[in-house]
Amino acid sequence: MEPMDQDISRVLDGPAKGTSRGPHRVLLAGIGHSMRDELLTVLDQPAFRWTAAAQMSQVESAVDRQSHDVIVIGASLGPAIVDAVASMGGPSMGIIYCGECSSASDIVELMRAGASDVLDPRTCTADEVRRSICAVAEKAREARCHEQHIDRLKRVCRELNIARRQVNEQVDGLCNDLASAYRDIAEQMNEVAMTTEFRTLIRQELDVEDLLRTTLEYLLTKTGPTNAAVFLPDHAQNFGLGAYVNYDCPRETVSVLLDHLCEAICPQMAEEQEIVLFDDSAEFSEWVGIESGFMDDSQVMAFSCMHEGECLAVIVLFRNRSDAFELQLAATIDLLRPIFAEQLATIVRVHHRASPEWPEDMHEDDTDYNDDYGFGYGGGGSALS
Repeated sequence: MEPMDQDISRVLDGPAKGTSRGPHRVLLAGIGHSMRDELLTVLDQPAFRWTAAAQMSQVESAVDRQSHDVIVIGASLGPAIVDAVASMGGPSMGIIYCGECSSASDIVELMRAGASDVLDPRTCTADEVRRSICAVAEKAREARCHEQHIDRLKRVCRELNIARRQVNEQVDGLCNDLASAYRDIAEQMNEVAMTTEFRTLIRQELDVEDLLRTTLEYLLTKTGPTNAAVFLPDHAQNFGLGAYVNYDCPRETVSVLLDHLCEAICPQMAEEQEIVLFDDSAEFSEWVGIESGFMDDSQVMAFSCMHEGECLAVIVLFRNRSDAFELQLAATIDLLRPIFAEQLATIVRVHHRASPEWPEDMHEDDTDYNDDYGFGYGGGGSALS
């Protein structure tokens, strides 16, 4: 059992009733010599330990110095101090007034002031004094034991409150961790679902134009309406336009813009592994070396699609920066572009395998063929609108 559990068990068991531990401590306050002698016949026993105080200041000092079970107040200090003495010791200290009382109302007043019993020295016997002191002392000890029980309850409650706060903090931390883990898992599952969906869509495409169309259509579901261009390299790594989407560019200038983009950005992006994003069109124009007027107030995102270290495509997205791309778009594209590059590489391999094998004895002058057979793009492409 843990220490706190043991404390709680002891506290809940409660104080033992009527427990006597050691002799009763009795303080004789303002008791005359003749009455003290009579009281000592009762107190000079192992069951009692007594001290005497003649003045009120001595009573205060004795109470401050040590706790007493019973204070016996004599007539020399008078009944008026009963209330003051009761406030010193509280309910865990019994008070017996030993003096003459002229009426029952005086006794009632003494009891209201805090006296536990009133003894008339003219009529009470030594045995009655002993029984009264023992009864008041036991009652005072029970009150003290009850106070200690309450103090232990308060201490345990404070400890439980501290433990509760700590547990609540730990639970809050665990809940936050679980919520964060759930969000991470949900994001990962969404990513898995998205990549699986995209892979399934483009895996069936074994034609370049169909692949580009399907890829751009799917990409637009993630970006929203935007201008997009896909540039493909030929066997000599010269890039040309493969496909494009015209969202808000003037039709009479879009071909010029795309040609400028192809010439300027593709050589720089062919070796670039990271996704490039420009919020400032002037900065982008300076980077690619074109006139800033072509891309005024546009936000531009460009990225390469690599497969086994080879750049198979460069894709450029741009639109007015007032309708900026969402922050998570870069992460989405980073998941999709290797899948696109992989399928593009598959189409390249299929086209190469499908290419004819020329007979070894055939001379070049005997036929007219294109050195560019297999997979090469010199600038043609398809347009999606």
